[in-house]
Amino acid sequence: MNNFDIINELISYHVKKVPGNFLAISFDILGKDKLTTLIKNLLLWQKMVYTSPTMANKSRTTNKDFYLVEDDIIIGEYKLLFEACSELNNFFIIKIDRIVLNPELSKKEIEKLRMIIDEGYQLSIKVNVGKLKL
Repeated sequence: MNNFDIINELISYHVKKVPGNFLAISFDILGKDKLTTLIKNLLLWQKMVYTSPTMANKSRTTNKDFYLVEDDIIIGEYKLLFEACSELNNFFIIKIDRIVLNPELSKKEIEKLRMIIDEGYQLSIKVNVGKLKL
């Protein structure tokens, strides 16, 4: 079974913006702002998000099997992150234009990964609501 310390460090970094052992080199290479964005998107992708109470009651989530990365620059930044922090490769890999879960993960490991993220990563959502024009 994989060591999930890197996942806990991702969550910790998201809150404190201070790199631990695993993320120190990535922090130096990518910088605080870029690393924060990349980590936030990885965590959000695995966060259990329900789009309606009905989905929640049926335990249906919006998690996809992949996180689509459409921009070559961002793909390059994720490649740098995964090279600088090789422990992430135990959980995530890049396939052309998407990040996927490592196919060597067992179903239990995927469930544990999502449980750790779901319990540790606090999601904040900003909703923009326009003003009614009269």
